[in-house]
Amino acid sequence: MLLLASLRQPAPWLLGLCFGAYSAQWLTVIGFLPTIYAEAGLAAGLAGLLTALAALANALGNAMGSWLLHRGAAPLRLLWAGFAAMAASAVVAFGAQEHFGLPLRYAAVLLFSGMGGLVPSTLFALSGRTCADAGAMPVVIGVMTQGTGAGQFLGPPAAAWWAVSQGGWSNTWMATGAAALAGSALASGLALVLKPGPTGPGGKRHRQADAPE
Repeated sequence: MLLLASLRQPAPWLLGLCFGAYSAQWLTVIGFLPTIYAEAGLAAGLAGLLTALAALANALGNAMGSWLLHRGAAPLRLLWAGFAAMAASAVVAFGAQEHFGLPLRYAAVLLFSGMGGLVPSTLFALSGRTCADAGAMPVVIGVMTQGTGAGQFLGPPAAAWWAVSQGGWSNTWMATGAAALAGSALASGLALVLKPGPTGPGGKRHRQADAPE
């Protein structure tokens, strides 16, 4: 059966787990941002506005990822860049409160969300390479959807537990950083199992998941 044949392949599962690693940290940061800012003394309306702008940055990052892929960017590099930026910016946003003011830490949140947007657009672009048959695409998308749902379900409670155990949000970057590291490792796994992609603009053919030259 096409369903079983698709589920026996590692690539759909790697895509789903990678999406879960992304969604776990993104929803953790964006979901708790109003609470964090309210505890910092910001008015509820301002906290909501800042959160909405952070979510908008993610949409722009998605669009940028699609544009870069169309221009021939290597998907693996985009995934690595997205996860690395999320890890680094979370350190500034949460772990450097004694060193940076709110404007710079909020800029780090925008970077976290915007660069993180490279991840989902790239994963969806890679999903077509997991299918030997076009009829398997719904299976792959279904696995990816379950992965992102699992990340959204498990990530925020785990981060909240971590924050309570640490006595505050300052070490949240450790939880999100662990998810980013896992996502980077899963992305590297994708490079080993995905079939070569189509020729991009300029005639340059991507190898596997476009591993760096």
